[in-house]
Amino acid sequence: MFVSAWQRRFTENQQVKHMNKLTLHIGNKNYSSWSMRPWLVLRKSQLPFAENLILLDVPGFKDKLLALTDAGTVPVLQIGDDHLPDSLAISDWLSQAVPNLWPKNPKDEQRAKALCKQMQDDFSEFRNHAPMNLRRRTRTKMPKPCIEAAAKLDDIFADLLSQHDSPFLFGDWSIADAFATPYATRFVSYDIPRSAKTDTYISELMSDEDYLDWEADALIEVWKLPDTDMVYGGRG
Repeated sequence: MFVSAWQRRFTENQQVKHMNKLTLHIGNKNYSSWSMRPWLVLRKSQLPFAENLILLDVPGFKDKLLALTDAGTVPVLQIGDDHLPDSLAISDWLSQAVPNLWPKNPKDEQRAKALCKQMQDDFSEFRNHAPMNLRRRTRTKMPKPCIEAAAKLDDIFADLLSQHDSPFLFGDWSIADAFATPYATRFVSYDIPRSAKTDTYISELMSDEDYLDWEADALIEVWKLPDTDMVYGGRG
């Protein structure tokens, strides 16, 4: 659905052939929400992969990214000699090789894909006013558009959790939960109001072993992005 043109270049046999040659190029773990998502999917897939961290907003970083893909962004999944950008494209490509990364129910699968696209493209007021910063724990008054966007996402999460009576959005853990995780950290970092059901879900996501491995790396990073750290009085 999301990477069909790219996927057509690979047969099933070629996917298997390159599965031992995966490298995920990512940005700073403290800040890069886009990188976190496919990293979590890769960890859940149990496929072996290497990671290459490219420091963001330092001299020469853009040239390093453009050497990987014309998009000039992270993340990028390197598969043999090929490079695939975009969090959702990477995650969907992995789902072709590893079963059950999307919900098993076909209707839920389509809903999960639509939600991931929405989480990637929408909620800009939430994303822009509350950029991911795992080190941050600063209570502050956030602007109304941010709170409204967060409340809309809270409603979506709570509704799905009620429908499936599960710790996760569509029953078992899926790519949708990987895409929700950076938003979960924003609710916590900026102390944004949320429903009890969403708060329980956030706790589930942020106690996941794979997330905790990512967070541990993020918290010991020495590199800082001052513009992000100082958002609304933060001290990242």
